[in-house]
Amino acid sequence: MRYYENIILDKNISSIETLLKSRIARLDYYAVCVSDIGTGLMEIISLGNALKGVNAYKNYGIIAVIKGKFAAENLSAKLIEDWLKNNEDLKEFKEFYNSKCK
Repeated sequence: MRYYENIILDKNISSIETLLKSRIARLDYYAVCVSDIGTGLMEIISLGNALKGVNAYKNYGIIAVIKGKFAAENLSAKLIEDWLKNNEDLKEFKEFYNSKCK
């Protein structure tokens, strides 16, 4: 699992480490992720699924962790909108975020 160097956390999360230690607190939290594989720009998956060993091969880079799927979808749209303010297209979007996840 990799994390974006400027990870975006829900206002209720003090740190990613605190959230990962608490199984109950992970309920209804979603990760906005990029991956080296796949054709989409990003994936929105439950935090619990993102942390499962079966998904390790996807080498997810987590950009953000947000409470609620609707909020995660809105944040994804905002990330794309912000990107397009400074770039002509989305060609390098995925590569940019993948390179900033360590």
